Amino acid sequence: MSVYQGCHIPDDRLYDIEGDLWVRPEGDLVRLGMTDVAQTRMGKLVSIHIKRSGRKVKAGGSVATVESSKWVGPIHTPFAGEVVTANDQAFEDDILVANRDPYEAGWICLVRPDDISETDRPLLEGEEAAVAYRHRIDELEVKCFRCAD
Repeated sequence: MSVYQGCHIPDDRLYDIEGDLWVRPEGDLVRLGMTDVAQTRMGKLVSIHIKRSGRKVKAGGSVATVESSKWVGPIHTPFAGEVVTANDQAFEDDILVANRDPYEAGWICLVRPDDISETDRPLLEGEEAAVAYRHRIDELEVKCFRCAD
């Protein structure tokens, strides 16, 4: 795992840098979530509405809408597919779960991609993703932090 300006960048997933989204393939499904940079830039989540299971989404389409103390807007998927599972229960139990643990308990949804290689933006991994994220963090002047209990 890489850490830069307090922002964690696990090396076991792919990243849509521009979308501040992480993607982790799991067999024929893909788990999606917000990055540490995303949760920091948004501030404390107030609400999240994740698309229901069975909903089809286009590449670049929204899988969820979030409202936070600083921002309201969509979470986009970089590829077309079908929402299989939403992490609704975790957010009902603790709306700040993505602020506290964006890479594990705070995931957004599982999607069955039509073709993960057909994306609207590049998905980067490993050192390439870490370098690109360091540039984005510098550009945005972000210093990541997590919500405390």
